[in-house]
Amino acid sequence: MDGHAYPRSIILLGASNIARAFPTLVHTLREGFPDPLPLEIHAAMGHGRSYGMWSRFLGRALPGILDCQIWSRLPKQAMTGPRPLAIIADLGNDLVYGADVSTLLGWLEEILRRLRAYHAAIVMMSLPMGRLARMTPAQFAWTRRLLFPGREVTWNALQTHIEQLDQGMRLLGRRHGLAWVEAPARWYGIDPIHIRRAYWHEAWGAVFSHWPGWRPGRIPPTPGFLESLNIRRLRPAEWRLFGRDFRTPQPARSQADYRLFLF
Repeated sequence: MDGHAYPRSIILLGASNIARAFPTLVHTLREGFPDPLPLEIHAAMGHGRSYGMWSRFLGRALPGILDCQIWSRLPKQAMTGPRPLAIIADLGNDLVYGADVSTLLGWLEEILRRLRAYHAAIVMMSLPMGRLARMTPAQFAWTRRLLFPGREVTWNALQTHIEQLDQGMRLLGRRHGLAWVEAPARWYGIDPIHIRRAYWHEAWGAVFSHWPGWRPGRIPPTPGFLESLNIRRLRPAEWRLFGRDFRTPQPARSQADYRLFLF
């Protein structure tokens, strides 16, 4: 990377939707800016990721986004270089984990406070309210068993909390002047919470279009299989596997035009 040019800092906060599309997101971000600035992509993500507590998925555990190392590792140039660009997505997992709405909104407000200290251009993606409105109790039971095994929350109880969280997110978005992306029902299929692969470019393009400096209207090529595999094999700074602690030096990947930091 060019040591004489401040890199563009990109901050991705979320759970499985960011994790599933991550190789495509990295590839798209490398193609989407007309200027030659290198990128530093800082991602706190992961399947089942919580915003405020340790969460586990298939034996792998990650710290809550609020308490992970991203906040101590963001570089000084995020304050003095080009305006950082940030995404907030996947806010619903914590409701299934038992967090109440006011606590979750408090975590979100603290994250917004930290991002605004960097003068970040923040885009928040809505909950998939249109798709969730069509969910039946049987579909919810299937989704809970598959994605959140061991959690006993009922659909009737969760519905009320989802509506309250949606209202709170919109209020915070207006209060903080955030860009807002509404997630339409067509982005989702049988799986009611994960954006379908066919809509990745449309969905993330809608997010990126709010960022200053983004080049609109270009559909980037899809990354190759080996490139996607190499990115998916990268590990975050702090994680656990079946109770054993691991640490990974960061950046997890460094190329001529970008570096990846995973948390």
